Parts: sequence; C-alpha cells; structure tokens
Amino acid sequence: MTEMKRIPIVMDFDTGTDDAIALITALQHRDILDIRAVSAVAGNVPLEATAANTRNIVDMLGHDDIIVAKGADKPLKRELHCAISHGKTGLGNVTVPDSGRAYYEKDAADAIYEAALEFPGELVVLATGPQTNLALSIQRYPDIVKLIRKVYIMGGCLVGGNMTQASEFNAYVDPEALQILFRSGVDVTMVGLDVTLQTELPMWVKDKIAAINTPEAQLAVQVFEFMLIRNKEFGYDVANLHDVVAFCAIVHPEVLKLKRYYVDVETEGTITRGMTVADFRDVCPDHEKNVDCAEDIDLDAFWEWFVKVFEERGTVK
Repeated sequence: MTEMKRIPIVMDFDTGTDDAIALITALQHRDILDIRAVSAVAGNVPLEATAANTRNIVDMLGHDDIIVAKGADKPLKRELHCAISHGKTGLGNVTVPDSGRAYYEKDAADAIYEAALEFPGELVVLATGPQTNLALSIQRYPDIVKLIRKVYIMGGCLVGGNMTQASEFNAYVDPEALQILFRSGVDVTMVGLDVTLQTELPMWVKDKIAAINTPEAQLAVQVFEFMLIRNKEFGYDVANLHDVVAFCAIVHPEVLKLKRYYVDVETEGTITRGMTVADFRDVCPDHEKNVDCAEDIDLDAFWEWFVKVFEERGTVK
C-alpha cells in the first residue's frame, strides 16, 4: 500500500490566543503535514513575544525538531499596532515554559524561500497574522511566486471589519504587505471575518476538549479560559477561533464555501486603511480574479472536525 505523501508547509503566526489554538491544532496533523518551518511576525503583540510563544508551544508539545524562525518586527512602512485583547504576552494569563531553544539562524522570509526551493510547486503556506514575512520573501526572492503552490491566510473581509468599520486587524496592521501578496500572482485563499466571526467557541466544545487528557487539549483549554475571561470581564473579543478556520481550509476544505474574486487592498485611504476590496460586480474585467474568498462555513462540520482533532489526534507526531 502506497503511503500518502505529506503536504510540505510553512506556518507563519503572530502568536496570540487564537493563533496558539491554530498552532496546537496544526501540530496534531504531522502525519499528513511535513512542517518545514514555523515562523513568527509582529502583530497581536511585538515580535519577541510572538516568537517566544510560537517556539515555546512547539517545544512544549514535543516538536522541537521543527525550525522556528523569527520574522519582521514591524510592518513594511508603518508603526506596529498591537491588539490589547491578547494581553502583554499574547497569551493572557496562560504560561508556557520557556524552552530556551535557539531560533533558526535565518529570518522568516529566508526560511519560507528555502522551503519553496526544496519543494517547488508543492509548498503550502499558512499565514495567520500580518503578511509582512511573506511580502518580504516575495520582495527578496521574486521567483518564489512560481514556487509556492498555495497561500492560506486569515485576514481581510469581504464586508465590514473588526479593527475599523472597513478593515480587519491583520490587513490594517500591514496593508502594504497584503497588497504585495494579492498582486504577486501567488494562489491565495483568504479566510476572513465573513466566516471567522461565526466561530464563537460553544461551551459544549470547550467541555469536550477539557475532558481529553492530552497536553494539546489541556493547553488549548487554558487558552480558551482566558479568551472567555477577557470577554466577560473586559468586554474584549469573544472567543472566535479565527486562525483555526484558516488552517481548517487546508486539511478540511469542505467546510467552507469559496468564491474567487479580484481583490485588492486599500493603502492610501485616510479612513479605509487595510480595506480588502473585492470586485463583486466584475467592473474590473482587466484584472484577473486572484483570491479565493471564504464566504460561508458549515459550523456543524467545523466543530465536529475540531473536537475530533483533539479526541483522535492528540500527541500524534
């Protein structure tokens, strides 16, 4: 019987709370994912915190064979704007032991390119924060656009926003980087607020995962608890699993309804910074449709899959 070839992937996070859940979820799929590197970017919190969170979660769960690379500590052209809802460390009141392992000697942009060279036409990239690292890789190595098979991002939205009335947080933080990605010619799937805002954590899901005695489940529940506390006590974000949905698009795409549009990013607007503008009406026929956009999600299927990951895949390496 032929063994299924694993998907080569690089994952880029600005590891705060929902990024942590996405990372924990992804690490339980190493039987089908060949994780070439995990990288960190400044976003939810500054780079030193996102990098430490990323490395420490990877190592705590027993995956210290995976490269962890530090990336950009600020957007391409703007000051860094962080998200207060993740706390100073990015993980709120959750403590993950500091592994002390050295980061990869090269930065995230180089790590992504190296993986693309190693797996030309096969590499998948998951990016759940500002797209700064990917944009730097594209700027530094223009040939990468022909080497990457697919990029999945959590970011943007077809309608509305959560940072402003017009923009989603990751797109707002570094709109120039997202514009570079969208205009690069790389095949992109955008998993935006249109679907991720539907994924407020149900208590039955939390309770089921809390009953599972694996390191992955127990760490996830600690993060869930903080996400619930920050909403109840401070009125910050509800416990939406934004970044998990972007990962789900890779391994369980059936839960999402996608439609391809021409999408660009507003970088000049004084009140629309980071707005992801999709050509719904095909009024820009000269522009090729460049982004597969998630428009809807089968929530029953999503939550069933998510719980099964922890029930059936915990400690899988």
